[in-house]
Amino acid sequence: MAVRRLKSGKWIADVVEGRRWDGKPDRRSETCDTKAKARKAEVRPLLQKERGRNRISGKISFSDFVDEVYWPQKQHLHANTRQGYERDIRRYLMPAFGGIEIEQIDRFAVQRMISACPTRKTAQNARGTLSSILLLAVEIGMIAVNPAGFRYQYPEGRRRPEGYEGDWITTFAEHRRLLYHLARHHPGEDVERIVVLGLYLGLRKDENMGADWEGLDLDAAELHVRRAYTRGKGGAHVTAPKTPKSVRTVPVMSHALERVRAWGPGAGSIVVGRTGRRLSPETGQKRLKALVAESYDDGPPLPRITMATLRHSFATACVNAGVEVTLLSAIMGHRDIKTTMRCYVRQKSADLHRAIETLDTAANVENADGGNVSSG
Repeated sequence: MAVRRLKSGKWIADVVEGRRWDGKPDRRSETCDTKAKARKAEVRPLLQKERGRNRISGKISFSDFVDEVYWPQKQHLHANTRQGYERDIRRYLMPAFGGIEIEQIDRFAVQRMISACPTRKTAQNARGTLSSILLLAVEIGMIAVNPAGFRYQYPEGRRRPEGYEGDWITTFAEHRRLLYHLARHHPGEDVERIVVLGLYLGLRKDENMGADWEGLDLDAAELHVRRAYTRGKGGAHVTAPKTPKSVRTVPVMSHALERVRAWGPGAGSIVVGRTGRRLSPETGQKRLKALVAESYDDGPPLPRITMATLRHSFATACVNAGVEVTLLSAIMGHRDIKTTMRCYVRQKSADLHRAIETLDTAANVENADGGNVSSG
């Protein structure tokens, strides 16, 4: 088994796979444009042979495993998910493990990779992607244990200013205030449409950009979520939503419906830019970022909203308004209500104080009905 360069400048991979019927070596070769491609061609037939014997060795580099085994098994990943995996692999996993054999990746190597990440969030994402890759190696018998599945120490998160509680807005009263500002100063513009779809319907950013007038039933006050617009291999394009559960029908609240009626009805994408074309999530985020410089008419600055915090704000406001969590989970397109509560509901201290005031009111009513509470 060898890789060598030809006089033409191309590379050839020679592989001997046992013996033929006449006793001579079963030699295979493949000519490639680069050395890297020849090395992959060198590994491929051996991997296929071992797989046929149900005996795949862990003596394959992480780089070759990703290219030859992992990606072919992940052809149906959602474009958004694949984009994130590709970013993690390129930035953090290949520099750490690219030339290392799969079976040599241990807890210490994983911890070194995590410690080299710039932030806690990037480290968590990179470990999650690595875990997905090594889990496949476990499933096909290359390694016995997934070393990325253990607990690790992560870099400290970014330090927030004292008193900072997040960029989401947690009550529908605050939502209406923002909506009225946008209706007054940005009527029908892309930023108003993004905020309404995210803040009042809880759409993901790719669902927000993928929403079409054809999926909107104004009479029934419903939006049928059937498309997403995301950036993946080959640029931004329309795809199916993230998961089968994401294909859903979302009721449109009255405040939002009033604004949607003012925009249309129209045809094609609901969120369009100045050229009339569908916006990409990246461009939509830039539009929202520009709102940071604005203030409400009575002075306070607008909240620092993003495509992601709109969805968090919707979920939190629904919980604070008393929406039952199973219904909220269905509206948001989650497969598990734990995802809704653990990842999307973000309370602030003001919400906690309001909850205590509600309890105080209820307790005072009970005391008034039942008499004074005696001590001792």
